[in-house]
Amino acid sequence: MKSNSELHRKSTQRPPFLSALCLLTFTGSSIGFFGYFLAAFFFEKTSELIVKYSSWHSSEAISPLYFTLFMALFVISLTGAIRMWKLHRDGFFLYVFAQLAILIIPVLWIDWQAFSTTNAIFTVMFVTGYGMNFKRLKR
Repeated sequence: MKSNSELHRKSTQRPPFLSALCLLTFTGSSIGFFGYFLAAFFFEKTSELIVKYSSWHSSEAISPLYFTLFMALFVISLTGAIRMWKLHRDGFFLYVFAQLAILIIPVLWIDWQAFSTTNAIFTVMFVTGYGMNFKRLKR
């Protein structure tokens, strides 16, 4: 017969798959935050690089605010992952909100050519993975 402390520990133990998802999100969201921070802070240089290395002929469609908005979304995504790491359900909703906004804002701000299929695939994979662990999130 298992003791109450063993049952409590088992019910609050984070599944390995959830841990892996959170660690990957910690990494990706941190890199995203710092990348967009640098892009906002060094906007002129970022604009030059965008024009030089993309099919864009100008960067008039974006501004430092655009990059700052993405910085904030990556902070929300990271916060959601931290909350899920601690087994809080609200983290799932924060994460999903941030990821959907990261997908939709470029389309609304620029146009459909800004939609990232790769980002959409990873978003679906991670949201599905987190969703599979939703029942383990308690608080």
